[in-house]
Amino acid sequence: MKKNNQKYKPQQNKKAITISKKRNTSLLPIIIAFCVPVLLYIQTVNFKFTHFDDDVIIINNAAFLGNIGNAQQAFQTDAFMKKTGTFYRPLQTLSFMTDIQLSGGNNPWMYHLTNILLLGFISCSLFLLLRRFSIPSKLALLGTLIYCVHPLFVSSVAWLPARGDLLLTLFSLLSFLFFIDLLQKKKNIFLFLNWISFTIALFCKETAAILPLLFIIYFFTFSAKKHFEKKYLFLILLYAVSGVLWFCVRFNAIGNYTNPNNAPILLALQMNLRTIPEALSKFFLPIFFAPVPSFSVFKTLAGLAIIVLIIFLFFKNKERSRKEKIFCFSWFLILMFPPMLFKGPLDYFDHRFFLPLIGLLLFILFIIPAKWLKNGGMKQSWILVVVIVLLSSFTFIKSQAYSDPMTFYNSAISHNSDSAPLYNNRGYLKYTKNDFKEAIKDYDIAISINEKYADAYYNKGIAEYCLNNYKDAIDNYKKAVSIRPKYAKVYNDMGIALGSTGNLKEAIISFNKAIEIDPKFPDTYFNRALAKYYSKNFTGTIEDCEKYLMLEPNNEKALKLKAASEQELQKTK
Repeated sequence: MKKNNQKYKPQQNKKAITISKKRNTSLLPIIIAFCVPVLLYIQTVNFKFTHFDDDVIIINNAAFLGNIGNAQQAFQTDAFMKKTGTFYRPLQTLSFMTDIQLSGGNNPWMYHLTNILLLGFISCSLFLLLRRFSIPSKLALLGTLIYCVHPLFVSSVAWLPARGDLLLTLFSLLSFLFFIDLLQKKKNIFLFLNWISFTIALFCKETAAILPLLFIIYFFTFSAKKHFEKKYLFLILLYAVSGVLWFCVRFNAIGNYTNPNNAPILLALQMNLRTIPEALSKFFLPIFFAPVPSFSVFKTLAGLAIIVLIIFLFFKNKERSRKEKIFCFSWFLILMFPPMLFKGPLDYFDHRFFLPLIGLLLFILFIIPAKWLKNGGMKQSWILVVVIVLLSSFTFIKSQAYSDPMTFYNSAISHNSDSAPLYNNRGYLKYTKNDFKEAIKDYDIAISINEKYADAYYNKGIAEYCLNNYKDAIDNYKKAVSIRPKYAKVYNDMGIALGSTGNLKEAIISFNKAIEIDPKFPDTYFNRALAKYYSKNFTGTIEDCEKYLMLEPNNEKALKLKAASEQELQKTK
């Protein structure tokens, strides 16, 4: 017995060591996949807000986001915490709320840290997904790193409003991982994990609604058994339940509101077709990047040339079946489709490519010649390591454009000097610093680029008013409402400017128009009350103060004005 025990113990230790080594080997690529992109972007923790939508979404709603009791309301508003938007991102809003709770305030570093960590988890999930497609571990890791350090996706991480795309990508990848595990391992737990992660992705961004179609294409492409089992029909039913729930909650939150500044769907789709070749050209030629990109003939033509090359490789390369390569293109095109239905004032945004271009990455890894691979390794891996280092260097430099608002806008304008919104936004940034004259210069450039830019006229009017140039302010307000007649804020501010010139009658007419357009804008009632007070219409002043107090109860300035008007009426009796 003693002799047997002596032999048994060394064998047990040896087995334990072997298992430990296997575990370390399997975890090492995941650890690398997480750490490399996180370390690359760690500098962004010191970055500030860019004031490019993050001011409207986060800064202006800090009080709302800071109250965790508003968590339920996150599902009842759009991404901008309003009822009049087209972007429904409740889980993005909840994530911002969580950032405030964890950091104890509205701290930019926490939002950036969360984006960085999400990228790390996305990188791990992408690596695991590539392994599910039978891509060797080393190649899967190198492919993952190339993708996650690519400068094309700087805005996805360094720009805080891209949080929705990070969440969408993470939970879409997890959903796909669980779907593959369901097909391969036949365990019901993966069915529910797939459904739950899909549902979470749906409440991150609308693009997730199209994921079940991609699941079905995968099933008929890669599944050994092509017939539907009962549990797959049950899964489709669960997708439908989530879809109906999401649609009802979204409709209750924002209804069927459509932004009048957005192009109709078919026109938007036509106008956005160029994003497909431009996305491909920027992925393969990572040199033409801007914080706010714009269409260019070179990038479009380069992308079309790349499409021709991809078609050639599709028919020429025999490493994978055509069905598998078609799946890669399906991933890219299907997930590119939803963002293409929206066309705002800017050409496009790079962060919308983050999830779709994974399909292109899959295609590239699928067509790598088998002779390059040897026992799960790669003879040419050093080339890919050099590519990772170069891309990381570009990304490190490019991400610095997001360090602060003025750096962001200066960089954006230097790369996109024909963008009126950028000049308008930079002008507003200068206005907030009381640099009114410099702000007006930027507004003038924006107007010279787009003579029908109502916001630029409005903002210029505000700056002129601050310089006591009331006549110029009124002229700009009038140009703004001539372009956009239902611009309530302009009529309100024009009323203030008219009142400052002593033209109280015209001021009241302007306030009347603002209230007609937006009867729930409280400030206009108070401003009209003031105009009526100085016109000695004290009864009208009291009426407007009461209307204002219905929208803003117990407001001190309205109560004082109402009391003063009541005293004046007493004097006349």
